[in-house]
Amino acid sequence: MESRASAGKKRKGAATTSRTGTYRSFAGLIDTKKWDRLINPLEHYDIATVREFYANALPDDDEPFTWVSRVAGRPVPFDRDTINQILGEPLQLGADERDQYHIDLRLHKDIPAITAALLLPGKSVEPNPSGVPMRYHREDMTPMAQLILLLVLTNIQPKSHTSTVPIPVAHLVHSILANVEIDVARIIANELKTVIESGLKSGARVNCPLAFPCLIMSLCIKARVRLPSRGQVRIPAPIDDRYVAKYCRAKATGSSAASGSTRVSDGPSASTPRVDPYLRAACEYNFQWMAASQRAMIDMHDSMQRLQLQGSGAHALMTREQFLTNANWPVDVPVYSEGVGADDDDEDDDEATGSEAGSEEES
Repeated sequence: MESRASAGKKRKGAATTSRTGTYRSFAGLIDTKKWDRLINPLEHYDIATVREFYANALPDDDEPFTWVSRVAGRPVPFDRDTINQILGEPLQLGADERDQYHIDLRLHKDIPAITAALLLPGKSVEPNPSGVPMRYHREDMTPMAQLILLLVLTNIQPKSHTSTVPIPVAHLVHSILANVEIDVARIIANELKTVIESGLKSGARVNCPLAFPCLIMSLCIKARVRLPSRGQVRIPAPIDDRYVAKYCRAKATGSSAASGSTRVSDGPSASTPRVDPYLRAACEYNFQWMAASQRAMIDMHDSMQRLQLQGSGAHALMTREQFLTNANWPVDVPVYSEGVGADDDDEDDDEATGSEAGSEEES
């Protein structure tokens, strides 16, 4: 979902971020990059119009991608140049020119530089099991980096999951912070293409199904599409100083230290109370079941979305065996064992159970 942010210019009743406030550097970046329209999209969108845009942007069978959709019978282009015009042409490039950001994409990411620029002191990138840098955590970022990340995840590369930051997204945030030349219209056009083509690829996952709704409304207006005047959805309130101070602030030192020690620890510390084996097994079983149910629900949502976007076109759903294999629900239910003392009489068992329960509650 797109959001509105203010960088010192009041528009349509939006709250503003003071140029003399803590985040005046953000306002300076927006001004330098001429992204005023990017952070101030339309305030309303029509869900049916957005869905029609995505449905009609799908190419038929083996036809090439045209970068043109149709809404209410009118063609609606969404290529890089058209989006750049919608954004007020913040960057003008020749036909064969590329901005510095897209040129740098072919190079190896400078992880140490990204880490030093985006993270709080003492924080680091999270590696995969092989030791390769994989992602950052938003809570580990500086307030300024979190503010830029918010802009990226709402108006440039929409994502529904915002607590972790993959390396490519962190690279974009770092590029914005370092004021690298960025063709943001090209990024948005490619993101739109990714969402649209997800309806053709079996098993494809969309990070933000109805991405760029307000941008799509602007594209329709530019194409002179007759839009409904009622039933439109209003986007959330603008992001201002108050929002930033509440949600983009650095963590407290105590909680930060606790989080850091938990992440790097390979197991419970010596002071961690011993967890009952049955309780541990039951919790792990529930966690696995919830994760499997989430995978199943995502698969069903993706399938239904592709069917909706494709209309009457042929679409192959997974077989039951494929669906069960992908969801991978746990089968073995943990079995409770009475353990040592099972031969004691019932009264002794009851007293022992009550004593243990009481001690756990007190701790």
